[in-house]
Amino acid sequence: MIVYEVANSRISEVKPFDIDLVVADIEEVIAEFQLNITQKTTLSTMKGSIHYHLKQGKASGVLEVTYWPNKSRLLVEIHHNRLQQWNQSIIGPFSEALADRFLGVVVPSHPVY
Repeated sequence: MIVYEVANSRISEVKPFDIDLVVADIEEVIAEFQLNITQKTTLSTMKGSIHYHLKQGKASGVLEVTYWPNKSRLLVEIHHNRLQQWNQSIIGPFSEALADRFLGVVVPSHPVY
């Protein structure tokens, strides 16, 4: 699995009533990259998270984004069974755009559930 985390960002300063603003910013970045939200849900392993499956047109492969307000985490992931050229080439710039939006930095990470 390829995982990037947006760290040292303003996300750690978000108050519960501001979560919708963070979600709106995430969805703006998704739109800027012309990605389609094919699923928006909560992960059972990350209570209270907002989890997206993103696709580029009809191409196979998925880019996943998880915002976990309770832990102040923002993750961008590609599972190995969903790895394609498009998501492999976009994960870095997409993660950087999120980091810029939230005044953070991108660090390679490992999922912590």
